[in-house]
Amino acid sequence: MLKIENLDVFYGQAQVAFKISLHIKRGHFVGLFGRNGSGKSSVFRSIMGLKPPRVEGRILFNDTDITAKPSFTISKMGIGWVPEDRKIFPNITIKRNLQLGEKSNKALKSDRLFSYADAYRFFPKLYEMRDKLGSQMSGGEQQMLTIARTMMGNPSLLLLDEPTEGLAPNIARDVMKMILEIRKNFNTTTIVVEQFSETLLKHMDYCYVMEMGEIIFTGEPRLLLDDEGLQRRLLGVG
Repeated sequence: MLKIENLDVFYGQAQVAFKISLHIKRGHFVGLFGRNGSGKSSVFRSIMGLKPPRVEGRILFNDTDITAKPSFTISKMGIGWVPEDRKIFPNITIKRNLQLGEKSNKALKSDRLFSYADAYRFFPKLYEMRDKLGSQMSGGEQQMLTIARTMMGNPSLLLLDEPTEGLAPNIARDVMKMILEIRKNFNTTTIVVEQFSETLLKHMDYCYVMEMGEIIFTGEPRLLLDDEGLQRRLLGVG
């Protein structure tokens, strides 16, 4: 579904990612792990066509080269992005935020579409607060809204950029649980950027680890789960 070939990523003259190559199969759940500053989020920005950064190499989505395409075109093609800073609209209601995530059903091929009912089922707090403004939400509630709003577009590929960053442990657990529930119900191909998450790793099909802009590990999740020494060496955890 997604192929990244020899991707170099630059901010001005500074290169932050070097010869990144990823292969994401349809229906898979994939982790892109690494410490802060390793270049993970820059890879996501590159996939979405956001500037900065500037990229060299190729990004293929369903065999179409999207490297030079604008971000609104990439979104319409079926890639949904949940950014680390959430980017909700603070001065409109939660229900209106969700509505802005919708895409025309004519562009959607799946018979099983994510709806308002699904948003409220997976995240009951959104239903309770549906008429409140985005500015009245806590950080955890904003994260729930951002995930639900992105899913309202029914993406075929979902990019989650550090979905538990800055959340209290109990809220982070709830968010991870809902991510897994959505995956189970919709089988959306998903890539998650995190520093490390043993909870999510147990459910993944494949994982990558980045360090200083390079891929330093590719393999099955069990290789990381079962080897604390490898976790310490690659990620500083374990």
